[in-house]
Amino acid sequence: MKEPVFVSVVMYTYNDEHVIADALIKMDQKISASFKNYELILVNDASTDKTLENAREAIAKLHGDTTIINLSRKHGVESSMMAGLNKSIGDFVFEVESMDVNYSFELLYEMFKVATGKGYDIVAATSGQTGWKSKLFYKLLNSMSYLNLSLSTENVRLVTRRALNAMLNLKEKVRYRKALYEFTGYSKTLISYKTDKADSHRKMNRENFSLAIDALVSFSNAGLKLSHYLSIAFFLFSIFMGAYALYNYFFNKSVVEGWTTLMIIICFGFAGMFFIIGIIGEYIARILIETQNRPFYSASSVEMYKEKRQSVNK
Repeated sequence: MKEPVFVSVVMYTYNDEHVIADALIKMDQKISASFKNYELILVNDASTDKTLENAREAIAKLHGDTTIINLSRKHGVESSMMAGLNKSIGDFVFEVESMDVNYSFELLYEMFKVATGKGYDIVAATSGQTGWKSKLFYKLLNSMSYLNLSLSTENVRLVTRRALNAMLNLKEKVRYRKALYEFTGYSKTLISYKTDKADSHRKMNRENFSLAIDALVSFSNAGLKLSHYLSIAFFLFSIFMGAYALYNYFFNKSVVEGWTTLMIIICFGFAGMFFIIGIIGEYIARILIETQNRPFYSASSVEMYKEKRQSVNK
C-alpha cells in the first residue's frame, strides 16, 4: 500500500552524464512504488557535459512530475540545493546531494518509516565512510561551535515540511544546511547502512575550502577564540622581550643596544597583529554578505515535465 503523503525529492547534479539517467529512473521507480503523490526536482548546477541532455531523455521514462532547475552559473551544492528546496512542496522532502549513489533505493522508504514511526523531523543516512579531511573538519567544528553541534558525513537526508520551513526562514546568507537544521532544534537521528561501493568524496577544491571557512566562521567561535589566544600569546611574548631587554641592558654590555630586541618585537608583533586583523576581516566580510541581501542563486530556466511528458520552460 502506498503512503498517502506528498513527497518531494530534491537532487543535485553537476557533470553527471554517466550516472544521471540510471539514477533518475531508479529514484522514480522506488518513490512511485512507495508514495501515492510525489515530485522530482533536479537542480542542474550549470553542467558543462551532457548531463542535461541525458536527464531529459530519462524523464521520458519517468512516472511522476519532474522539474529541472538550470542555474545560470555554478553555485555549489549548498546554494543549488536551496534552489530546489524553495521549489519543493512536499510534506516530506528528500535531499540527495549526489547522483552517484552508493546505497539501495530501499533506504529512502526506510528513512520515511523511521521519521513517521519514531517522530523524527530529520533523518539522515550515512555509510560511515568519511575521508580524513572531512573528519578533521567535523571534529574542529563540533568542538568549537556554540550550537553544541554533532555533525558528520550524511549521504542522503529526509526532512519534514515544518523542519524545512524553519530552516528556510532563517535569515542567514551563509547557508550550511547541516548546521542550520541543528539550529532549528527539531529532532534528528542518523542511521547507518552498509555498502560495497565507496563514497564519492568531494575533492578538496576552492568551493569546498570556502564552504569550510564559512561554516567555521558562521557557526563557531573559532576565529574569535584564536584571536584572543593570539592576543594573549603576543602580550606574553612582549612581556618576555621587555624582560629580556632589561636583562641585556643591565648585565650584557657587549650587545648593540636596542637593535636586536627592537627588530624581534617589531617582526613578531606585526605578524600577530596582521594575523588577528585577517581573522577580524573574515567577520567583517560576513557582515557585508548579510547586509547586501543578495539572492542565494540565479536560474536561467526552469523546465517542468508533467505526466504527459510535456515540458514548459520558464
